[in-house]
Amino acid sequence: MSSTPEVSSVPHEEQPIEVNMSNTMDESHDDVNPNPTETPVEVEDSDVNNDVDHFEKKKRAKTSFVWLEFKEEMIDGKKKAQCVHCKDILTVSVSGSTTHFQRYLKKCMHRKRHNMQQQMINFPTSNSSIDTIAMGSALTDGRFDMKKMREGIAHWILMHEHPFSIVEEEGFNMMQKRRKIEWEKVSRTTIKKDCVQVYEAEKKKLKEQLKDVNKISLTTDLWRSTNQKIGNMVLTGHFVDANWRLHKRVLNFVHIPPPHRGVEIADTIYKCLKEWGIENKVYTLSVDNASNNDSAIRILKDTFSRSTKLLCGGKLFHVRCCAHILNLMVQDDLSEIKHIIEDIHDSVSYVNQSEARLQTFSEIVHQLQLPNRRLILECKTRWNSTYEMLATAIKFKEAFLRFRDREPNYDSCPTEED
Repeated sequence: MSSTPEVSSVPHEEQPIEVNMSNTMDESHDDVNPNPTETPVEVEDSDVNNDVDHFEKKKRAKTSFVWLEFKEEMIDGKKKAQCVHCKDILTVSVSGSTTHFQRYLKKCMHRKRHNMQQQMINFPTSNSSIDTIAMGSALTDGRFDMKKMREGIAHWILMHEHPFSIVEEEGFNMMQKRRKIEWEKVSRTTIKKDCVQVYEAEKKKLKEQLKDVNKISLTTDLWRSTNQKIGNMVLTGHFVDANWRLHKRVLNFVHIPPPHRGVEIADTIYKCLKEWGIENKVYTLSVDNASNNDSAIRILKDTFSRSTKLLCGGKLFHVRCCAHILNLMVQDDLSEIKHIIEDIHDSVSYVNQSEARLQTFSEIVHQLQLPNRRLILECKTRWNSTYEMLATAIKFKEAFLRFRDREPNYDSCPTEED
């Protein structure tokens, strides 16, 4: 509670009070100032009447470093301190001692983990493009700008991979029209052109950014689409900017016509790098452990060594994909139980082939009161998906046996030994 005295709302004149500077505490002195050279001090009436504030004991400020990591709270009418790291509650000593807080901080694992993270260099990835896109308002001088609105829609479609036809949907246009009466309907052809313009603008920005990059590491992968049987290659760049932020950018996504020999792969990669102007800045190149990739690496290493000096004479240029190596090791071991994996793969595929089979299997699972409700089908090129398929299938062991009794054409049921 404040001890400020009540002040009357009626205005009053400020009367100067003569204070004897030689002896102000002696009230029995005559009112005549014995030292006429002293200047009278003017004090307001409110300062004279405020005789409590001068004698009130001020609360001493906390100076210990522990209060930077503890938050004081009142719990059940008692002072407590909560650790900002692990949220544990400690008692506040009546004497104000903080020794037990210091002991606690030395043992707090959450604090140690936090301090460890602070000592490490952080490389925040720029996966989200929201912060880097300066989107202006669609209102310019109080008027609705349809061009800026289309630009925003193009970014939206590219970020979330929506089809171009979404702008022609009745519900989308109704929502935009209700939001802004000036909205004009856009065709899929128009928005496709807008997306291409956004791509070209972002490509230009990235090209300018790469001019300030000294070294860039590359990863590439080559695969064939299952439905079109077309060979595609993606080239991704990894670099650190002047602010020590790690960037990952897809530089090219290109079609490689057959045959997919090392020469064609090397020529395609070099053509992409030449387009970006980074052919003399390549640090490392990570590829799968395929023979055509080894041939491509030899060609590229010889090409780059002519125009720039590779680190350690190019010994660190070729980086083999660790995930691919691990996958090859696991697949080699899984070959020992290949027939079991094939039976389970065929079983899961057989159950999921028709709605009637899936319903029958679900009824069996319900009868057995099994907690799991979903089968997982593997991707044969990824060992972890094979593990997930096996780990899930073993929980449906009894369900597969009962399903075999109801389906006469089901001949891939794993045996008890399997």
